[in-house]
Parts: sequence; structure tokens; C-alpha cells
Amino acid sequence: MPDYADEARPVPRVVVEADDPLTRDGTAAFLAADERIELLSDGDSAQADILVMLTAVVTGKTLSMMSRASQATGGRIRIVLVADHISEQQLALAVNHGLASFLVRPFTSFSQIVVAAVEAHQGRSVVPPVLMSMLLDRMRTMQKSETATGLLPVELAQREIDVLRLLAEGLDTVEIASKLSYSERLIKSVIQAVVKRLELRNRTHAVAYAIRMGIL
Repeated sequence: MPDYADEARPVPRVVVEADDPLTRDGTAAFLAADERIELLSDGDSAQADILVMLTAVVTGKTLSMMSRASQATGGRIRIVLVADHISEQQLALAVNHGLASFLVRPFTSFSQIVVAAVEAHQGRSVVPPVLMSMLLDRMRTMQKSETATGLLPVELAQREIDVLRLLAEGLDTVEIASKLSYSERLIKSVIQAVVKRLELRNRTHAVAYAIRMGIL
């Protein structure tokens, strides 16, 4: 009889994104040579199980790429992020977009990226303890606040949704005003109105709440 316990787990399909072609191509070449994963081309990203993102600095563009990848795969994709640093707010948003593992770029090898991709596909995460503690503290605080205020999903105007979505991508009020062709004063007013109506603490809480409730 065949030993099904020894059958190989299906390999994850991986796509690579990076700040520059040299980093992207070098990482992709190493991953393509490893039999534990299947490397996909950029055009096949909608079929990917894992997105490996390499960047020196996490920006609104980084978070926006994560959001698009999640939407393109129906929320199925898991993300391995390799960066120098990530803030508390960016971490919370990245997790909502499918972040599974965070590796500190100066201390990460190609082999470690492969391991992180395989483990993310198997439902395990690689996150530095200090970041995990920071994320858990933030989530506990939000859950307590929402339980206390009895928050329920609400209907938001399209303009409010547009502003929250751009906030989630890391844009500030000046950039949002320019992108939506509104005044900065109006953007601030929209944010304040949403925060007050939903009884939230600040704009970060508003974005996290909207993502969690499926509004974004």
C-alpha cells in the first residue's frame, strides 16, 4: 500500500515583486531553482499562492500592491514581506491585506525567503517577536473598543470610502485631496466625521475597522 503520509504537499505557486529589477530578478532566479516552490511570471500573479515582496521602505505603494494582490486572488494569497522596517500602523494594514511573514531585509538570505514562502503556504508565519507582540496589543485594544461601543457595520458614502481606501494605501490628507480633487479641509472633515460617527479613536482605527467589516 502507498504511504500517503509521505506524499509531497503541493508546492506553493510564488510571484516576486521588488523595488528594483536587480533584486527582483536575483530573488526570482534563486527561487526558480528550488524544487520546493513553483515560480510564476508577473502575468500569472492572479494564480499565485504566495507573493514575495522585497522593499527597503514600506510605503503606501507597497500596501496598495498588497491590497491589489489580495483582491485579485479573492483574499487567498499570502504575502511574505522582506523590508528594513515596518511601522505599527503599516503592520496592522498589511496583515489585513494577507501578510503572513515579515523578514528583516539586512538579515535575510534567499534560503530564508524560500522557507518563509513554504511555511506561509502551510499556514505558518515568520514574524519577529517584537512585531507580533505589537500587533497583538493593537488588535486586543481595537477589539475591546469595538465590544464596548457595540460597533456594527454601517453604510458609508462613496466619498468616505474613497478617502478611507487612500488612507489605507498610506496617503496623507494633502495627497488624498490632490488625488480626489477636493480641498484638504474637506478631506479632514470627512475623516473626522467618519471617526466620530463610528465612535472610533482615530483615522487608523477607522481604516482597520472598514477593512475588517468588508467595507474596503
